[in-house]
Amino acid sequence: MSKFFRFFGKAILFVLIFAVIVRIITVMGATGEDLLMEDTIAVVRLEGVIMDTRYLDEKLKSLDENEKIKGVILEINSPGGAIAPTQQLYLRIMKMHKPVYAVMESVAASGGYYTAAACDKIFAMESTITGSIGVIMEYTNFRGLMDKFGVQSVVIKSGKMKDVPSPTRELTEEEQKYLQSNINDFYEQFLRDILKRRKIDEKKLRELADGRVFSGRQAKQYDLIDTIGTREEAENAMKKQLDMPDIAIEVFYEPEQSLIRTLLSQAKSITQSKGVGGGIYYLYRPGF
Repeated sequence: MSKFFRFFGKAILFVLIFAVIVRIITVMGATGEDLLMEDTIAVVRLEGVIMDTRYLDEKLKSLDENEKIKGVILEINSPGGAIAPTQQLYLRIMKMHKPVYAVMESVAASGGYYTAAACDKIFAMESTITGSIGVIMEYTNFRGLMDKFGVQSVVIKSGKMKDVPSPTRELTEEEQKYLQSNINDFYEQFLRDILKRRKIDEKKLRELADGRVFSGRQAKQYDLIDTIGTREEAENAMKKQLDMPDIAIEVFYEPEQSLIRTLLSQAKSITQSKGVGGGIYYLYRPGF
């Protein structure tokens, strides 16, 4: 009998050691949200010009699938950016099964506002720059400079619109109408998606959506946001909605960036959004 108990004890010890090893391996390979042991409100961030949203899209999807995450707060400091990545974020937030609050910081304009509009509630400071609802396309025309130096551009194309807009010649009236029709289509998509989420009259929205920006205080008056407040107010409001006053708050991004990384990120954003080849953007870009 004593041999049996010794064998049984060793078996239990082996199982416990094996379980600890498996847990260590799991923890080492786990992501931040996988390590959560208690109910949590997750904080994520959208920063800078919107060009590639795959990481944030996957992060939001992962948080939505995690049972320990009860809500998400999205901090936004962005002037907007490329159309498709912006819509990708909007659609991801629309698919989420738990509350998502947007907290606007210095700037949440154009595509930044588009993303915020998908959230259940929008918080902003009085001084936040937001709005800029609209679409912009810009490109550089070198025709005059090329004529001055006797340089000609030769284009061989499969269709008459293939090189529109061209940096080496003026647009024809037909080409201008063609580009304007594209701009108008993306503009209507912007308005459509805001109207899905905001309790605002369409006529009123169209009056506001001429590209102008608003302070957070003005945006509140026009029903473009819900509340004047910072992340703290958003956290308290979500705790109240969840009826979980003591729920934990977890940040899922790097709070600080090195100076070099920040400068490189800004330079890349400016280069991408002001490229000679042009592009169509949900972007607030004041002169600089």
